[in-house]
Amino acid sequence: MNDVWARTLRRVKRKVNQHSFDTWIRSMRFLGYRKGVLRLVASNDSHRNWVLDNYLSLIRVAATEVCKKDVQIEISVANGDRPPREPAVATRSSPAALPRLVSRRIVTGIPLTNGDLTFDNFVVGRSNEFALAACKKVAQVPAGAYNPLFIYGDPGLGKTHLLCAIANSLKRTHPDLSVLYKTAEDFTNELIDSIASRQMASFRLRYRSVDVLLLDDIQFIQDKNKTQEALFYTFNALYKCGRQIVISGDRLPTELNSVQQKLISRLTWGLVVDLEPPDLKTKIAILHKKASASKIALPADVAHYIAVSSGSSVRELEGMLTTVRAYSELRHVPITLQTAKIALRQYRPSDSLSPLCVEAIQRRVARYYGIRLEHLVSRDRTRSTVRARQVAMFLCREMLKESYPSIGKTFSGMCHAAVIHSCQVVSRLLKTDPVMRRAVESIRADLLRETES
Repeated sequence: MNDVWARTLRRVKRKVNQHSFDTWIRSMRFLGYRKGVLRLVASNDSHRNWVLDNYLSLIRVAATEVCKKDVQIEISVANGDRPPREPAVATRSSPAALPRLVSRRIVTGIPLTNGDLTFDNFVVGRSNEFALAACKKVAQVPAGAYNPLFIYGDPGLGKTHLLCAIANSLKRTHPDLSVLYKTAEDFTNELIDSIASRQMASFRLRYRSVDVLLLDDIQFIQDKNKTQEALFYTFNALYKCGRQIVISGDRLPTELNSVQQKLISRLTWGLVVDLEPPDLKTKIAILHKKASASKIALPADVAHYIAVSSGSSVRELEGMLTTVRAYSELRHVPITLQTAKIALRQYRPSDSLSPLCVEAIQRRVARYYGIRLEHLVSRDRTRSTVRARQVAMFLCREMLKESYPSIGKTFSGMCHAAVIHSCQVVSRLLKTDPVMRRAVESIRADLLRETES
């Protein structure tokens, strides 16, 4: 079966420079091919380890293409007495083999401050239990459950927490796997640096040789064509080798603006789960969990008041708890409902307006969707902005009973027909789309709370 190795070499040669090919790959001796296992011999430990760490995936993919079936690669050392490192095997058809990947240094990229972001301290409720279960499954059987896994939700709902929890869990249960956590901004900046320094080979190797890639805040790649292209090929390389990919974003893949369709299709190949805003019960549970971890004596009525007064973001919830604690410590007073009300009086968002008016609705909707107010009220036609504008028009009509022409004037002079259409779209989606229902209910509740306070 020498032909298998010869044909594999021809394919590999196209992917690496001549010097590397001669030094590291062609210099290995072909030992045999039998029952889906290609056996090679390296000249020494350093030779073998370099190939395993840098060219194993490339060789395995080439051999798989030649044999038209999944191929495992085993590399021993010439005249070596000690047993070789276990061969790297990772296939989509054999997910259970992933934990047997070659032992490498763990590369998490996770800030040290996020080492305590685990599944154990993630507060579960109806709003996030499905996403949590999916992440736990990925951590238990990487590349064997949901690949890719795409998590989306509004800022501050726990996406980063879940990605870090996966990484921290894998560090304990699969210590031989290389796990890489990065934000999409990190990916973009490293790509730019690599292009400028002519180190693209190193960039590709860094991202395509990991066993688990966790990429946070994917929305950052919008309008960045080179980043999208690099991510597309990185995705393909990892997926083809059966490596786990987990990505988070603040919206559905199909709602990403100015992103190549081929990349969007990749992001939706696996499981897409959403994180919903926490309900009142979950908010209270989060507060008690945080208070306990920080050794804060938090009365039940104070926890309820903070939960009712907060918006949809868990970060805002934690910020309000911190404010109450600081007020208590600096004023040397106990945490009570009265002191909480005084402490949080200054926490009211500066952009909130009362009584309820068109401007208040516009500001609250823009804040919820994470877009600039001037874009919301303009004629910007990007998909996410259009949807936010439709919601704002609907709420102006529902909550203020404004006329259609009057609403149109406050949105860059849009005609009444456009306002009617927007209201009809939202009204229809409220009956069928849970995401729309959550958005409208959350924004409406925030507006009513601001008006009453």
